[in-house]
Amino acid sequence: MQIIWNINTLPPAESSVVTLGTFDGVHLGHQTILAELKTRANNLQARATMVTFEPHPQLVLNNPSRPPHEVLTTIEEKIEILNQLGLDRLVVANFSPAFAGLEPERFVTEILLERLKMREIIIGHDHAFGRARSGNLELLERMGAEQGFAVASLPPYRVEDEIVSSTKIRHYLQKGLMETATAMLGRSYSINGLVVHGEGRGRGMGFPTINLRPFSPYKLVPCAGIYASRCHLDGKCYAAATYIGKKPTFAAEERVIETYIIDFDGQLYGQEVRVDFIAFIREDTRFASTNALVEQIKQDINKSVEVLASQSSY
Repeated sequence: MQIIWNINTLPPAESSVVTLGTFDGVHLGHQTILAELKTRANNLQARATMVTFEPHPQLVLNNPSRPPHEVLTTIEEKIEILNQLGLDRLVVANFSPAFAGLEPERFVTEILLERLKMREIIIGHDHAFGRARSGNLELLERMGAEQGFAVASLPPYRVEDEIVSSTKIRHYLQKGLMETATAMLGRSYSINGLVVHGEGRGRGMGFPTINLRPFSPYKLVPCAGIYASRCHLDGKCYAAATYIGKKPTFAAEERVIETYIIDFDGQLYGQEVRVDFIAFIREDTRFASTNALVEQIKQDINKSVEVLASQSSY
């Protein structure tokens, strides 16, 4: 997959079939658009091209009165997924206040037509772009008729009669509804990060954990609790149990992500790992004693093993 990072210096390209958007999560609805993109590009002997934005537009335009926006996929994660899906070319536009003010007609003419040689554009049912989100299906169809490119808008993708969206997936993750989030993503939700030093309490209780620091401060972290999980490191996948929370038994203040890797012994400080969240086991709880916590951890690990064993594969 070709990746173009600077849209301002994009050279004239081969003819393209284009889609554009943030594609946060690259969920099943997005994947439907990508499949159609590849089919139509192949029919026209053109390049299947996505134009996406970094950082996420909501991080630039975020209302100060609202909580900071959290993303389902960092740009690095998005690139990995899109490469696996067989996209030909990814154009990453630097989203800034100036870019947000670009008139949609100018964006279509100068970027999509002049530089990407767009022959067709495919968008989702509710897509909008350009200044004040004034670019829409109606505008594209008008410009297409005038300038000779085709326009296709795909209907929403549904899982169990519910429309799939990044917003809904964020909601389910924040509620610990991992199975629903997984069904909409088409894969388990995951966090990539660096193993950092913690307080060492887990090792002292007989359950050494890795402390995960996500690569992006804007990465969405699921709600507090215990999760059956899988940990990917050095090309291997391990069964695991992951804790997210503020350790109420020890009156900690900062949220942590701690993963106990089952049947693993070794030092991982400074290494990159990926943790997949498979199922929510229980809520975070304050225990009356360390011994009570240890007994519950044993049950959590057993439950995680049971859940993971019921999965078809890693």
